[in-house]
Amino acid sequence: MGIETVETNKNYEVTAQREGRWWVFSIPALGTGGQARNLSEVAFEAQGVAAMWLNVAPETVIVSVTVAGEDAVLAEWAAAESDEMEARAAQARAAARRRAVVKRLRAAGWSAPDAGQVLGISKQRVYQIAATGS
Repeated sequence: MGIETVETNKNYEVTAQREGRWWVFSIPALGTGGQARNLSEVAFEAQGVAAMWLNVAPETVIVSVTVAGEDAVLAEWAAAESDEMEARAAQARAAARRRAVVKRLRAAGWSAPDAGQVLGISKQRVYQIAATGS
């Protein structure tokens, strides 16, 4: 009996987790699993296992890999990304406030060297902020 071709590709959910030096994965829909050395190899290995289990060509099997047991770590990563977005927003607000101050001083007739001295920045930075809005 040769390898059959599946007319419609079915997506199989694969759950992987680290165990010692290996990534162990399961394919619950098929009641089977396997292992891989690296996380990047899990999808390929799971595709091969599923293809053997179904007796079909590997390219007809689609797998979606989810890493299990790392919810706390992933939540911490997401929190860090949120912190970075908040920091960028705060930095943008601070830059807008600095621009407004420089423009007010310049509009009031202050020279760039005088404004720079009061603000603790160089006269070149005063010119840059006033001209480019940065």
